[in-house]
Amino acid sequence: MKLNILKFLAQSYIFVMVVALFAGLFIPAMLYLVPLNTLLLQVIFFLSCLKIDIKQLKKSVKDWRFLLLANLMMLAGFPILIWVFVQSFGDVGLALFLLAAMPAGMTAPLLVDVVGGNQSTALTLTVTTSLFAPFTIPLLVKLFYGAAVNVDALSMFRQLALVIFAPFVLALLVRHFIPRVQKIGHASKPLSIFLLGLLIAGAVAQHSAEILSFAKDWWQLFVFVGGMYVFFMILHVLGYFAFWWKSHEDKNTASITLTYMNFTLAIYLAAHFFPKPEVILPLVFSILPWATLLPFWKHISDVFLKPSKR
Repeated sequence: MKLNILKFLAQSYIFVMVVALFAGLFIPAMLYLVPLNTLLLQVIFFLSCLKIDIKQLKKSVKDWRFLLLANLMMLAGFPILIWVFVQSFGDVGLALFLLAAMPAGMTAPLLVDVVGGNQSTALTLTVTTSLFAPFTIPLLVKLFYGAAVNVDALSMFRQLALVIFAPFVLALLVRHFIPRVQKIGHASKPLSIFLLGLLIAGAVAQHSAEILSFAKDWWQLFVFVGGMYVFFMILHVLGYFAFWWKSHEDKNTASITLTYMNFTLAIYLAAHFFPKPEVILPLVFSILPWATLLPFWKHISDVFLKPSKR
């Protein structure tokens, strides 16, 4: 019984993120993790890429028009649309813009399978959006926030290439020469979550005093977290209805891959290029809707959006 509880806690995003948040806020030694954040993210990407199934990727390429349009909308269309509505929110708006500009999270195929979407398409979108992200994110940030904040787009591209391209290529090489390593990739979830916790703890520790000051106002914190849930629901709806002509399965796939973005990458970029608590905090708190909203969306999708069988 105790072993099962420990295993559940080790694989629980919420549990690990809460521990990481409190560790970053109250343990000064977490600052020693800051120089390791690039390495931590590289290892997380590498472990995720080990699980990529090339055969599934080939299956979904047949619908290349949908994949191309989905990439354009996820990496450019949606972030620009979000910017239109959040540009007056200052640093919080920048955080929301960063989230919307992120590629799909590596767990997107699993989440898509839960809601009855197309898992192979989700896997392809995860890979392609991740590979295009080093080009699109610096460009978008420079275009829409270059006048307000100092943005070194070339440096951002180099950092993204370092944490995305390098682990991806290394994982493909390892998969090619050691095929059995894929089994390790599928068993690496607890380690990936633990490393993610270390990454977040370091990012929070850099701004612990400011975050604690903000959190003293419980009502403000409650409204803030509630706003993050609303933001994620908006992403769900945008992702679903943006492809109104597609099947329910494809629309759900687009909705999940857009909404459950790689928030880890967003936290990493913020810590490197926008080290302000007003930017870091929304990204850290995004883990709450990220980890808990899926069952609610599945209910909405099944009850209200799924075509009835006749």
